[in-house]
Amino acid sequence: MSHQHPPHQCVNCCDAIPPTVLRYSINTTGYALCISCQDKLRFKLKYTTRETAKLYFLLRQRGIAAELERYDGFKNVDIAISHSKVNIEVDRPNKTYNHHKAVAELERTFYSFETGFFKLNIPNELVAYDHADAVNFIEQFIKVNTNVH
Repeated sequence: MSHQHPPHQCVNCCDAIPPTVLRYSINTTGYALCISCQDKLRFKLKYTTRETAKLYFLLRQRGIAAELERYDGFKNVDIAISHSKVNIEVDRPNKTYNHHKAVAELERTFYSFETGFFKLNIPNELVAYDHADAVNFIEQFIKVNTNVH
């Protein structure tokens, strides 16, 4: 009787991944991705933060139709959940005040609001150290926001 190991799943689409593809994906992207998702996400993963990618994949694993690094017409949004009209920014810690950055942040928030999206800022540290709390909150927020729209 042979024992078969359960196949690994893509953290993006949940398709089965053969061991050779899994090893290659982990070595090149840092994540368990099928070939199709490697092709779709390779560039985006190269330019996003570790915390943003972690939150994105955790949301996808919960069945939330999240998009990584989506252009909203003004700038790239870290994570977009279009059906709920929610844009998520994973905030990096600010050590000093910068007037231009503060105004630019308000402009991005206003642009999201003008286009009917709510911009949700998630602290980088929350994703890094307490990601379950972040994902649970976002999941609840999306349910409420989806019911409102």
